[in-house]
Amino acid sequence: LVALIGGGSAVLRPGEVSLASGGVLFLDELGEFPAAHLDALRQPLESGIVRVARAHVGATLPARFLLVAATNPCPCGQGAFGACRCSSTQVQRYLRRLSGPLLDRFDLGLWVDPPPAAEVLGRASEGECTSDVRSRVERARAAARNRGVAANRQLSGAALDRAAPLSPDALGVLRDRLANGRLTMRGAQRVRAVALTLMDLDEMDGPLDAEHVHVALSLRTHSQALGVAA
Repeated sequence: LVALIGGGSAVLRPGEVSLASGGVLFLDELGEFPAAHLDALRQPLESGIVRVARAHVGATLPARFLLVAATNPCPCGQGAFGACRCSSTQVQRYLRRLSGPLLDRFDLGLWVDPPPAAEVLGRASEGECTSDVRSRVERARAAARNRGVAANRQLSGAALDRAAPLSPDALGVLRDRLANGRLTMRGAQRVRAVALTLMDLDEMDGPLDAEHVHVALSLRTHSQALGVAA
């Protein structure tokens, strides 16, 4: 926990959340981390800082990082291949480490299927040119900077309302998700920020439409994959 969040007995040292500030913190095998360690990430993810206190000293350290994580659907790691050897109790214990409030702070969550054998053994298909993707991302980043932030994720409250007003159809989509408990208030705000980014990537202006909101919702599939409300 000290290595992740910061602290120490003789000398107070920054943890990985501070060392990654301004960059990316990648946690592999997220389901193997103790639940207490993962829940300690919630406050830094929300505020962009971490407060470390010891008996005789305390410090506030930067911790504004992009959290990227990967995990298997079960302890044995074979669940995605249809050959899981885990009991239902083992799977539930494994997934309980990933609390709903933690997952709610992930803007995007994707289920990754194993690649086909032919693709692994043969020649991989060519995707979109990296330079084309980069230019599109740079344009979206420029749109965010025009709103006074580095990324739309940093918009909140009235600033998000101004930048990402909802069309009547989009409002209805989010209202339904909130009413049936499939989306939290925090999740709804994150969906709006992601939908705004999708519109920036498409170089579109105006209120958020239902199409982009639906796509943003589909990018939060960790709730279905892991069986946790998000």
